[in-house]
Amino acid sequence: MSLTLDTISFAATAPGAAGAAAAVVAGDSAQVRSTGSVIAGRLIGAWSNSQAVGFTQVLFPYGHDMARNIRYRNLAVAPVNQISRSAIQPMKAQDLITVTQAGSAVAGDVETVHLLLAYPELPGGAETYIGWDELQAKAEEIVTIEDTVTATAAGVYSGARALNAVTTTLKANRNYAVLGATVGANGGALTIRGQDTGNLRASMPCNQANGDELINWFPELANWTGLACIPVINAANQSNTFIELITNEVLTAVPFSLTLQLLAE
Repeated sequence: MSLTLDTISFAATAPGAAGAAAAVVAGDSAQVRSTGSVIAGRLIGAWSNSQAVGFTQVLFPYGHDMARNIRYRNLAVAPVNQISRSAIQPMKAQDLITVTQAGSAVAGDVETVHLLLAYPELPGGAETYIGWDELQAKAEEIVTIEDTVTATAAGVYSGARALNAVTTTLKANRNYAVLGATVGANGGALTIRGQDTGNLRASMPCNQANGDELINWFPELANWTGLACIPVINAANQSNTFIELITNEVLTAVPFSLTLQLLAE
């Protein structure tokens, strides 16, 4: 079964301890995508980049209820996945997602929330995702791509860096699985977007203090969920595959090292 990942991000400015509605960011839709099936996909990740201790609440009609549903606590500037990797949360096509964010009350402080969804057989999506077993069967050498991404505005995807902006040593026309990354600073989400992801964003929590989660991000998601959610990038598409950042108003530069695994042909 083919599968495509997609990210929906929200942002709120100075929401305060009581919380305020977060707005979906430019280019994203707060509605679950339609795949032709009633149950369109699955929520496999949710994390927040809060600037103060607080909470995030995520509501959608197909969820448990519209009063509480999914609500998790946040530490300051510590984005960590809050969805159990073994949890099954189906998402109904066209359901409208609403997010409440509680955190900093300081004027101008931007806080972001990120939802990672997995869609089987998404029209216009991609089939270049693999699962845990296929990764183990095809794994060859590991290679890392090191660069720095700097957001140019708060609460939007920006700072795009092509996969080959610094490193040009990928083997021609070969496939590489994206395993995860290490980062040198915190942000909201580090995202990958290009032809091989259906021009949708596969994302990771941008947290330098949670290296074990980040460096194994996609294989661990695949292992725990049983889904084929490890992105595969062909070297021929490295110039139009982009790493982007979405973060707060501080716009901190984020050095990153993306870990790729060459796959057997």
